Amino acid sequence: MAMNNLKHSLPPLPPIQGELMLDVYTHRSMLSKDIDENTVHGNTERLAELGNSVLSMLVVYTLYSEKPMLPAPDLKIRQSDILSDKNIGDWLSLYGLKAKIRCTDRSVLDRPEEARFLFNSYVGAVYTQKGLQEVMNWIGRLVNPSSEPPAVPGDTSNNQPAATPPPPPPTYYSQPPPPPPPSTAPPPMPSMPPPAPSQGVLAIFNQTCMQRGLTVEWKPEMTGPPHNPRWEVKCIVSGQHRGTGAGRNQKQAKEQAATEAYQYMQATGWGRK
Repeated sequence: MAMNNLKHSLPPLPPIQGELMLDVYTHRSMLSKDIDENTVHGNTERLAELGNSVLSMLVVYTLYSEKPMLPAPDLKIRQSDILSDKNIGDWLSLYGLKAKIRCTDRSVLDRPEEARFLFNSYVGAVYTQKGLQEVMNWIGRLVNPSSEPPAVPGDTSNNQPAATPPPPPPTYYSQPPPPPPPSTAPPPMPSMPPPAPSQGVLAIFNQTCMQRGLTVEWKPEMTGPPHNPRWEVKCIVSGQHRGTGAGRNQKQAKEQAATEAYQYMQATGWGRK
């Protein structure tokens, strides 16, 4: 195909962005060959290998989808012709990709292997950022400018309506189906204060008060002889007495006071107006 005709039928070049674009537009001689785990692609060597596989597969699939169908040997011959060094070099020139490459010696870009590496890297970058159908829309038009590129098998995003799932099968009963629920709801149960947690009431109560911006103060008082004391603890929430507990030690009394205060605060909405 003549260069002018090729330029006239050239589909738009899919854009790439970010760090991926910077690496593609920098010649590999200026980049490290080490794999960078902090990037999506690792390095351009990996990107070109990916692009080479994607490009070969999509060219063959475009030819495979043509009507009338091509024999298998013709698929291989046509793929080789389309991905010739001349076509790869022409595509790079027409898209102006060579002019965008940062390189210390621009003469290396005229080598067929370097041109192919650059084009494969770009294909890999488009695939990585845009997905397979986007690459197909581009490569399919490069292969056959006069036809719409085929849809990627299994892809429903290419203007294809999603299939409606079939309705569930009917349920059969060996006996009559159960009666429908009554139309009227049963009368509500009388209001009861919610129960307090069975374990760790003190910790839960303190945490809840802190989350709701409530202050908690404990007022312990001991009565009886030292060898057999009895403790009473009052729980004051934001200046209001909300619970009292008693026990043989201060911890037991405090836990009981927290339980009483917790039940009261739960029942009253934690002071909500």
